[in-house]
Amino acid sequence: MKPETSEAAEAKRLTASLNAHAESPSSDEQTRQKLNRSLEMEIQDVSAVHRSLASKKATEETKPDGETAKTKVANFLKRPKAVAVSALVVIGIMAGAVYGFNEYQKSQTAKKQLTASPAVVTVTKAVAKLKSVEDDLSVTGSVWAWDPLAIGSEVSGLRITEINVEEGDRVRKGQVLATLNSALLRAQLDQAKARLQSSHANLGKAIQPNRPEDIIALRAALAQSEANVAQEEAKRKQAHANLGNAEMAAHRFTELAKAGAISMQDAENKQVTAVNAREEVKSADERIKAASQQVQQARQRLLIATRGGRLEDVQISRATVAEIKAQIQQLEEQIAQTVIRAPDDGLISRRDAHIGDITAAGTPMFLMVRMDRLELRAQVSDIDIARIQPGQSVDVTIKEDDAQPIKGTVRLVNPLVDPATRYGVVRIDLPNNAGLKQGMFVRGEIRVGMRKAVTVPVSSIVTRNGESVVFKLGAENRALSTIVKPGIQTEEFAEIKNGLAAGEIVVEKGARFLADRDLVRVAK
Repeated sequence: MKPETSEAAEAKRLTASLNAHAESPSSDEQTRQKLNRSLEMEIQDVSAVHRSLASKKATEETKPDGETAKTKVANFLKRPKAVAVSALVVIGIMAGAVYGFNEYQKSQTAKKQLTASPAVVTVTKAVAKLKSVEDDLSVTGSVWAWDPLAIGSEVSGLRITEINVEEGDRVRKGQVLATLNSALLRAQLDQAKARLQSSHANLGKAIQPNRPEDIIALRAALAQSEANVAQEEAKRKQAHANLGNAEMAAHRFTELAKAGAISMQDAENKQVTAVNAREEVKSADERIKAASQQVQQARQRLLIATRGGRLEDVQISRATVAEIKAQIQQLEEQIAQTVIRAPDDGLISRRDAHIGDITAAGTPMFLMVRMDRLELRAQVSDIDIARIQPGQSVDVTIKEDDAQPIKGTVRLVNPLVDPATRYGVVRIDLPNNAGLKQGMFVRGEIRVGMRKAVTVPVSSIVTRNGESVVFKLGAENRALSTIVKPGIQTEEFAEIKNGLAAGEIVVEKGARFLADRDLVRVAK
């Protein structure tokens, strides 16, 4: 066996290098370009080796025939067609190697692409269905106090001496909020009480203007008058008795004078005596009348003295007492009003009072949210307001994407609609512990009925970059990310307002592990 020449070894090395380059799995474009340039240089080296081998072979073959190697080579090189054919053959071999290398690169790239997108997870699928869901009416509005209270002073011109609460404080009914200076009112109250005592004294005098000793004297005068009457009556009786005797004597003496037993003068004297007795009786009667009149007068004076003063004087005195009592009551009320109290339980939302300020009636010192209750005053069009009734449930949110809405209830639908804007006001009660503040702008969803809507299982919806996404199943089981706008949700399903149609297939379980265009395996 002949040993290998250096040219043969070089040819074998170049061939092995070409095969190694052809089998290299490089996928870099820059590396491929460098490899192509290296192949072109090696092709040139192979051509040179080929020419060297051909020259040596020609030399060995000419030895038996006596032809020198130099002559053979010269003859061979003189045949340009043969040289061209050999070069073409070598070039063809090299081009085939390059083509095979490129095809190998393409196959390796495709294989990598296939292995780069494996089925990442096994999922289940669901069909978007039309279901009857609760119909929601979207409204907006501001948060207001359910019953806002403006608390101020009923007394004007008094200085504020004390403030006991701040904004945000919760207070109880009757709690002292502020105190005003009441010194002037208390001085006026003391004056009124003094006048009341004087009025009471005047009233007593009007009721009984006489002293007790005066009344005793009047009683004595009445008794004396009555005694005088009795005395005069006794005298009248005596006068009547004298009259009877005088008349009898005058009649008897007249008869005796006619009989001549006595003189006519004696009979006339008896007649005069009877006339005098008759006049005495008349005088006694007149005296009795006068004494009786004195008794009546004494009795009237005593009655007036014991009864009191005139009715008009008493009435005036009583009116004066009542007037002063009313003044005292007014001052006491004004003093009580210098202590500003909470009219009900609630929350102090604003404080406009400061120590040293002078109060003015009708100017609020504090604003309070009564019972700490808030409400949403939603503006609703005249078309939609007819669908709203008290008692309907409302989901209230501060931001559109709030996951946990605040539960409210429609309390009142205003019967009036603004003719300019065609909007009415719906008042919605809000819970006290919802963290809402007066003046906030919020949104609400009022449940007004039932409607048909596209729904998917709740687990089909995932959140990516702040947006709600479902994965639709596309061709070759690829998960296609689709942005949707969800509506109402229950424990089982969620409404899709837009982004998905009924009948489309979506990933149900496993959606949160997927990315757009991932290959998936659907569980059966």
